[in-house]
Amino acid sequence: MRLKFRKDAAILILAMLTLAVLSLLSPTSTEAATNDTVVISVNVSLLSEITVTPEALEWLNIVPGTSAAEYSVDIKNTGSTNFTKLWATVNSFATETTNPLGKGNPLLYAAGSFLALKNETGEDGFRFVNRLEWNETEMPTGMVPNPSDAVSWGYFRNFTDIYLWNFNDSATAGECLNGSQMEFRIKTTPESISFPDRDMTTGTVAGTFQANTTEWSVWTFSSGPLKDYCVYIHKNCQKIMIAQWDYNTTLPACSSRKYITQEFFMPENVHTVNLTVFIPRGVPYGNTTSSILTIVAE
Repeated sequence: MRLKFRKDAAILILAMLTLAVLSLLSPTSTEAATNDTVVISVNVSLLSEITVTPEALEWLNIVPGTSAAEYSVDIKNTGSTNFTKLWATVNSFATETTNPLGKGNPLLYAAGSFLALKNETGEDGFRFVNRLEWNETEMPTGMVPNPSDAVSWGYFRNFTDIYLWNFNDSATAGECLNGSQMEFRIKTTPESISFPDRDMTTGTVAGTFQANTTEWSVWTFSSGPLKDYCVYIHKNCQKIMIAQWDYNTTLPACSSRKYITQEFFMPENVHTVNLTVFIPRGVPYGNTTSSILTIVAE
């Protein structure tokens, strides 16, 4: 009886220890899963920014009167706002300040004066950005001016062709700002080397005066080699500037100006333009003066 009691006691103690351990491992209270939330808000500040790549372009050993390479340039909206207008200007008028014709010095020419741009639609082909043309010091042989009191004459050099132009000045002698007192004409056909027709009383088209600032008057042409360009005459009557894509506010307003694009230009959008240079015959060999092309987004 005594042994049996000890055995039963041992079993009872073991059972009690087992229950104690289980009570530690399995608490009688129930723990429920739970969570909470944090609201995340971000406000992006207004950033107007575009990035143009590549940052530099170079044309080497271009033979005058021959085609040059075409380069693609990407304009990317790297800011945080939408743009609806892109335009371009090159500082030809700031770097080409002296008449380079007949000087034999390529550094007198601004590289940007040769620059032509084509947008993505390409319906107009390549168009000059800011092409400068200068007054010929001497009247070309056999030229018959029209108007007869013309004070300035020269050529529009469109790659392989040249077109003779002339204009008179305003009532203020030596100033070419008051277009209502002026007449600006250009030949509609290029000059032939063999039989140059320099009679400005026939085969010409007259420009339409639009507006002026204190430095430039601007003209447009409905036909001829300057059709749909903005053609600016400098106040000193010694040079003209031919532009297509330039909305620079220092220039008088012109109805023939065009934006590179007026499509919605949203962040991360890319607009690609093509650039080339038109080097006419008669440009001396060597390095011209570098120019800066500026792309503007509005």
